[in-house]
Amino acid sequence: MKETKHSDFKNTLKLREEPELWRIIGSSNEIKDVLSKIQTVLDSDVPVVIQGETGTGKELVTKAIHYRGPRSKEPLCTINCAAIPENLLESELMGHEKGSFTGAIQQQIGKLERANNGTLFLDEITEMPLAMQAKILRVIEEQVFERVGGQKSIKTSVRIISASNKELLDEVNSKNFREDLYYRLNVFRIHIPPLRDRKADIPELVNVFVNRFGALSGKRINKLDSSTMDKLINYRWPGNIRQLQNSIRRAILITNNDTLLPEHFDFPDLDANGLRMIESLEDGLSKLEAALRRGDVLPLSEVEEIFIRRALNATNGNISAASEKLDIGRSTVYRKMQEYGIEIEDYQAM
Repeated sequence: MKETKHSDFKNTLKLREEPELWRIIGSSNEIKDVLSKIQTVLDSDVPVVIQGETGTGKELVTKAIHYRGPRSKEPLCTINCAAIPENLLESELMGHEKGSFTGAIQQQIGKLERANNGTLFLDEITEMPLAMQAKILRVIEEQVFERVGGQKSIKTSVRIISASNKELLDEVNSKNFREDLYYRLNVFRIHIPPLRDRKADIPELVNVFVNRFGALSGKRINKLDSSTMDKLINYRWPGNIRQLQNSIRRAILITNNDTLLPEHFDFPDLDANGLRMIESLEDGLSKLEAALRRGDVLPLSEVEEIFIRRALNATNGNISAASEKLDIGRSTVYRKMQEYGIEIEDYQAM
């Protein structure tokens, strides 16, 4: 795929270590500011907070920082604080000893230990319970922790990058987030603007996604009608780049020729959470449908993810009900959600 040329620094963000990771795309002043801030913090080890709406690319910025920084050869571990039940979050982060609680049939190494000498990415940090916030504060200050049920202090050296679609200081003022943790984490802040505030980047993003998903679907899209581009530029994109990406995938699936027309794009009147749910389902089902039409076979893991998402959608995020529909154990559904990065709040009734 032919790539648009950018500055030398932007070319360094292709992230060869992550072959499926797309570079940060755009030439607007807003995205240049993001790239400049990434460059500023690359060689340091300070905690970083990334703030931006859902779908703006917070994880992509995290990977850019990690894989171009001094810890690039060490692990990057991610934990979504909103997707894990409160009673399991400590175990996911700190790990646990065998027999420390019902169901702890063996020792588990937590994300803090796995990320030692690397980076720990705490996504949706504002959803972390206050009790857990206190424990993370201790890790930052003393660089030690204990596994659940353990007595041994384990030393750790991790760089912490946090992300939220909420304003952290507002959460502090609302008493939902510890002030002392806020000052520990908010050493360097990167704000990712929503797509509606960087519309100059939309044509470039569209061209990249059209080339990418056209190739994946086996279709060659040679033309984007001018009225189509106008429609894409003028839309507000509440789901941001993620919504744009999935809208283009859907349009390519629908078209029967080499041209994308305005009628290939139907934008639902939903908020960002609703869009994430619809797009994730649409994305998976479109991919499955296209594969079946071509006579291809998808990896079992991809098919699993599609049907787990469908079950969660049908049950409004009720994991127990979803497990019954899928005829598998609740713990298996939860484990698969973690494996595939499925966020439970996307499927809960709004």
